Amino acid sequence: MKLSAAMRLREGETYGDLAHRSDALGFRGVSIGFDHRWSETDLIAIRKAFDEQGVQIVELRCYCNFVTPRDDEAQRNLDRLARALEAGALLNCDHAVTYAGSRHPDPDQPFAPHPDNGSDETWELLIHRVWTLLDQADDLGVCLCFEPSPTTTLNSLDSLTELMADTATFRVRIALDPAAIFTPRAASAPGHALAEVFAALADTIAVARATDVALIEATDEPRIEPAPLGQGVLDYPTYVKLLDALELDTPLIVKYQGSDAAYRRAHDTIAAAAKKAGIGL
Repeated sequence: MKLSAAMRLREGETYGDLAHRSDALGFRGVSIGFDHRWSETDLIAIRKAFDEQGVQIVELRCYCNFVTPRDDEAQRNLDRLARALEAGALLNCDHAVTYAGSRHPDPDQPFAPHPDNGSDETWELLIHRVWTLLDQADDLGVCLCFEPSPTTTLNSLDSLTELMADTATFRVRIALDPAAIFTPRAASAPGHALAEVFAALADTIAVARATDVALIEATDEPRIEPAPLGQGVLDYPTYVKLLDALELDTPLIVKYQGSDAAYRRAHDTIAAAAKKAGIGL
């Protein structure tokens, strides 16, 4: 397991500065946002900056609404993701991450609930666009990874498992966020639920999110909601143990934090869980 963090450039900061900051905070890997304006020269310079610091770029975030109903937007998104896959090869980054998105017609609402998000037609469109993209992009060893979200087509363990079965290629993998697919039942027994997730997805998990979820039982119908890392019910010793058991050195990525102090707290929370699980970082 490679403890990593999603980070952004601060005003006036270079990628060399960001690599140094990541290392100083104790993260061996970083997730950065893809910029379609990067030239080949830019990409080589970015890779060199991280290589010199001994920090790996573990993920390119290239979030696009994959199942948008707008054909023009769909083609732009496929083109952008194809460029992200190419950029990943130059950055020595194995993963470009996106999400399934929504059939909502408003392009500014890619996570909006919509009655067609769970339809068979939308599922077929998702698989069709995956293969359109893979046919469009050369196989350079960079995986297209899908991150689940509660309101999108990929919002459950079953849907992630089905995605792996229907694409049936090592070029498509999962960016696991347990909090996004946990139900109240799962949250009531998080260790058991995590074991089920890893048994079903196993080594199709390419990267993972360090998130948390709270179980709210104040009414007759329990519900779940996002919680700060370490303040919810997610069983982190079990989570890191399952990640560590995967075949590859899987990145566990802390989501973007507003301050270095917040990154340190997140690092320390995961380090404590790893120590409890008997795993060294």
